[in-house]
Amino acid sequence: MKATITTDPTKQALTIKQNDVLRFLQDYVEEYGFPPTMKEIGDKFSFASTNAVTQYLVALERKGYIRRSTKGASRGIQIIDFTPSPKHITQPTTITSALQPTAHRSLAPMLNHQQQSVKNVVIVGDGTPQNPLSAFLSPRGQIKIDTDFFLAENGQLGTDGTPQSAPPQLFAAIVSDDGMSAEALREGDVVIAKQQFHASEGDIVVALFHDTVLVRRFVRMGIVSELEAATKTFPPISFHEGSGTVAIIGVVVGQMRKL
Repeated sequence: MKATITTDPTKQALTIKQNDVLRFLQDYVEEYGFPPTMKEIGDKFSFASTNAVTQYLVALERKGYIRRSTKGASRGIQIIDFTPSPKHITQPTTITSALQPTAHRSLAPMLNHQQQSVKNVVIVGDGTPQNPLSAFLSPRGQIKIDTDFFLAENGQLGTDGTPQSAPPQLFAAIVSDDGMSAEALREGDVVIAKQQFHASEGDIVVALFHDTVLVRRFVRMGIVSELEAATKTFPPISFHEGSGTVAIIGVVVGQMRKL
């Protein structure tokens, strides 16, 4: 009989190895802001194949600790009842305390502004076009970014760093396939998007199609709109706006990639 560990009294007990895999998933999300790939899990535990990884993930999902994307996305793992505190970016207070002894007083307002703009944003999970907010209600995790960096690059801030209008809400999404790889957006990349439920011609958008989060270019063709991939092997997705088959949830303003 295998030894078990009860990590949550409301869920089934885990074996020691299952618990180790769960802890690795949690630690990885806290470190990088998004879940590991199957290969990264296999490398961590020296599994002979991804089949072994799948067995552990199936067990964790069956016992209620994780949820996996039905589309088999590279990083399609959501940890249930877990709120990460990403560590991959230095806390702004550390930067301030290190600079204060030697920094000129005139730098203080700039440092304070930078601290205020570094925020956690959610990494959206799976959702449905009929309920676009569902992607935000079951996030895969959080990631810490300098929101002003992405907004300034897209004309949301003036030259003095002050907002020109109410700043939009930013979120992150994991690219689920290679449909936009011809434009350097590859599966597993993290895109940063401003939350909005409409798009302009040519915008790269984050959209919900069935229960999958897709990154595509938005094209309007009369009364019909399309989500177009940059890679021609991925067919365009035609839809009528408001029909419930596709829902746009944001416009991409930047990307992040782990090397």
